[in-house]
Amino acid sequence: MSDKNTVKSGAIHPFHFLKTAMAIAIGTASFSAYAAPALEEVVVTAQKRTESTQDIPVAVTGLSGDSLEKMGFDNANDIGAQVPNMQVSGAYGEVQPIFSIRGVSMSDYSSNQASPIGVYVDEAYLGPTYSHGASFFDVERLEVLRGPQGTLYGKNTTGGAINIITRTPGFEDDATNYIRAGAGSFNETSLEAGAESELIEGVLAARVSGKLKKDDGWMEIRGQSNDGAATDFRGGRLVLNWLINDRMDAVLRLTSAENDGTSTPPKGEGRTTTLDGENIDYTGYSRPSTLGFHEVESNASGALTTGTDMGVLTFNYNADSFTITSVTSYLDADYYQEQDVDGGSKSLLEITWASDSQSYSQDLRFTSNFDGMFNIIAGVYYGFEDLYMQNAYRIFGDLPDPRVVLAKPATIGDAPYLLDVGEIIHRLNTEKESAAVYTQMRFDFSADFGMDIGLRYTEDTNRLTYLNLSRYTDDGQPVGTWVPGNPTGVDNGWVRLSLTPQSLLDLLANPAQLAAVANAGYTHGPFTTDSAPQLDSTEREFTGKVGVDYRINDEWMVYASASRGYRAGSFNGGIYYVERTLDGGAYAAPEYIDAFEVGFKADLLGDSMRLNAAAFMYDYTDQQFINVVGISNFLENAGASSIVGVEAELWARLTERLTIQMAVGVLETEFEELTLANTETLDDPNDQVDLSGNELISAPKLNFNTSIDYDVLVTNSGTLTANVNANFQDDQWYSAYNDQYGYGGIRQDAYWLYNGRLGWYANDGSYSVSIWGKNLLDEEYHVYALNLQANFGFDEYIAGQPRTYGLEVSYNF
Repeated sequence: MSDKNTVKSGAIHPFHFLKTAMAIAIGTASFSAYAAPALEEVVVTAQKRTESTQDIPVAVTGLSGDSLEKMGFDNANDIGAQVPNMQVSGAYGEVQPIFSIRGVSMSDYSSNQASPIGVYVDEAYLGPTYSHGASFFDVERLEVLRGPQGTLYGKNTTGGAINIITRTPGFEDDATNYIRAGAGSFNETSLEAGAESELIEGVLAARVSGKLKKDDGWMEIRGQSNDGAATDFRGGRLVLNWLINDRMDAVLRLTSAENDGTSTPPKGEGRTTTLDGENIDYTGYSRPSTLGFHEVESNASGALTTGTDMGVLTFNYNADSFTITSVTSYLDADYYQEQDVDGGSKSLLEITWASDSQSYSQDLRFTSNFDGMFNIIAGVYYGFEDLYMQNAYRIFGDLPDPRVVLAKPATIGDAPYLLDVGEIIHRLNTEKESAAVYTQMRFDFSADFGMDIGLRYTEDTNRLTYLNLSRYTDDGQPVGTWVPGNPTGVDNGWVRLSLTPQSLLDLLANPAQLAAVANAGYTHGPFTTDSAPQLDSTEREFTGKVGVDYRINDEWMVYASASRGYRAGSFNGGIYYVERTLDGGAYAAPEYIDAFEVGFKADLLGDSMRLNAAAFMYDYTDQQFINVVGISNFLENAGASSIVGVEAELWARLTERLTIQMAVGVLETEFEELTLANTETLDDPNDQVDLSGNELISAPKLNFNTSIDYDVLVTNSGTLTANVNANFQDDQWYSAYNDQYGYGGIRQDAYWLYNGRLGWYANDGSYSVSIWGKNLLDEEYHVYALNLQANFGFDEYIAGQPRTYGLEVSYNF
């Protein structure tokens, strides 16, 4: 565990760090006599134009397909390893990554919630989080934009954007045709290939690519034949590139991907201390000390399957001084997961998550290429998503342990009703509609000084078209319905039996509650499949950006910007037991970020060194996050938060054979206004606690990464190249409660991850052979944690991936 005071003491203050980075760069640049090979230029389309990363006043990290291969990135979970102030957790497998950028994260695990980090594949927005990992094969490049995107991108996002650009067939002789096969630990096998050809010379080209990956899973489940966290991925893509005439071209991409893996079972750590000192959950299970870090005794961990079908049609009309671009996309994605949440040998809390989504989007824009000082991008956007969710919660399949009542006397009010809870099935259907007009204008007042002004008007409409929460027996027979139909008005599964004088008076004053207690205590009414009243909300928002940049000389550019981003509101995807109104818990309002940023970009020492840095300050209001209280979930808004930070990236090609890359990020985050329920006193629903001053979720104060490429042996036939990369994440919290009110264990201490790759590459580029390893020191860390003590008596942890290694052979033709 790292010493948190190393950061808090002021040794690494954000703005001191920025000054230090500039001093290092200036000092390095003074060695003008030094000459080394130039770095490769990284070209991106982050601002909807093809530009070098060094020419745009935006904090963006670009990685080419070759760089991704050398660092061993084979899924979206690997992205955060080389991007400052970015964390990626694979709590639900590598096909469903959860992203956090600059302290802006998604803590809601409900499938109907959109991430604050926009994910785009070939400019098509992917809403469902379970579709984010399906297209990570045959990748040409990857772009990560940090900061709110409130102008050019199809979906307003508060945290940033991730662009995955796949390969397009060309009409030259430099086609990228390859086949890559691998084998590794946990019986992993993989095969990826891509090939292209001109179907009509100079007119129509096609590319076909695909990926297969399978392993047995790295989370051992004692007593079961199948392990958790297994992967069985199959994906394919067809790309057609049509040069219609000298002015018009079109690219059609069709992608289909499936994963038939297994869920990653959490580890349940009992937090209920019995009179004899044993720590148990409410069924009496205590995780044995003989279990390894990546072992569980899960009794109900099952399948994790996803399916993604996507089509993207991009059309360009290229005039002499402008381009008109149309991007049309369709996405059909589904998700199913059987998760044993308690992670133990008894049946306490088991959830089956299921979701199906269909979405469509259309982006039409005008991009100028005028000769003068003024250029503009302007467009219109429309997107629609229809998502159906059905989750089944099986609760207390095994009886509660009597010792719990002795350890926690307040639980006696729940004990009679935990004997026959059965299963809660939650059905929800939402529709999201987004329409926008946008523009970004560029003014080049001189060859060195320019300004960007962006403005976007967005209208987002969210509709809750169906909602039903019903209770079933363990064998699937309907018993009753809470929403709609709870006759008591009590937002709980049952009326807690309390024998205090005040509680008895309350019961006598409310005949409906008294009837509920007389009827075994459950608050549901007669069974029905009818929907609760439909709800809808429409938000109309202006967002945008103002930025200026100045090129001091050929080596240095400085910039400053102010921008505003927002994320649309969302309906609560968690369990509740009484009909709610829009402003009474059914809906979380939009969140907003006002961002201020200054930075510089420098190409030094004859382009052999590149240094980029930025300092930023966020005013974050109404942040959306999930709050778990007992068996209920609440999608809530934090009143206000602040984020201040800096980050820097350094690339240096020191010699023909040695290249290094380093990045560092520093964050200071704080909830300025936040009041939540005290989950230690659930018998008092009015007990609220002030959490202002706490740190944000998934926002480590310090993160650092480095990558070193060295040509160990250079011969006439090939080169032996070694890549070593490392990633450091400081202490971080997984809950807004931080270490208060029983949440001290919902965190991750600081840790390092080391990866390596040693490969032989033929000089003519025809083949390569590599051995690789990830998490070489077998670091033990958690990517997610949740406090479920209030109604279940345990904390849940999901482990990060252990050490893996393998062999890979690639042939290019």
